[in-house]
Amino acid sequence: MARERKPVQPAYQVAEQEEMTVVVVKFKGGPESMQKGFDAVNNAIAALGPAHPNNQRAVVTRTPAQLAPPPAQNGHVVDTEIEDPEAADTGEETAPDPPAAPSAVAAAPKPRRGYTFMNEFNLSPPGVSSWKDYATQKNPQTENDKFLVASAWTQTHGGVDPFTGRHLFTAFRAMEWPTQVDMTQPLRTLKSKKSYYENPSSGKWKLTTIGLEAADKIGK
Repeated sequence: MARERKPVQPAYQVAEQEEMTVVVVKFKGGPESMQKGFDAVNNAIAALGPAHPNNQRAVVTRTPAQLAPPPAQNGHVVDTEIEDPEAADTGEETAPDPPAAPSAVAAAPKPRRGYTFMNEFNLSPPGVSSWKDYATQKNPQTENDKFLVASAWTQTHGGVDPFTGRHLFTAFRAMEWPTQVDMTQPLRTLKSKKSYYENPSSGKWKLTTIGLEAADKIGK
């Protein structure tokens, strides 16, 4: 009985393929009958002539394990297709591993500490004008004048020489004047542009002679 089988298309591409018909012949009988049957098949194949080059399939090199026939089942060999080992390749690419996270995280800058009111700073010392009376009489109008007045009273009447930004913050709060995040920034500006201040040590400030003169002229 003749049956028509189409070969399974492998994963690789072949330039050209054609169909072929395979005839399975079964013989029964004794040795002489079997030999006559084999001779008749061989003669029929020889009469067909050599195969056309286009009918030849591409040859794929396989390992001996792949070429070995499958085990017999009930005395018969099962007709199977040998798979190309490259057919299992799905073509998918493995995604690269993500870059490793940095081993150390840069420390966040520390926030600037705010000033607090100094209750121990005496704004009404005996024998001299209080801070509020002095500031009211001077009545400074500009921001720089307010810093000069507060610095002059702190240094000459408040008994703090040199003083800090916290002393000025306390004086501004007592007069309900607007404060700054950095109460020493105006002092650095006046030191650079006018030489009104000097900075004897870190965080410590005092008025120079010309700075005291400039503060004394305010309100007159």
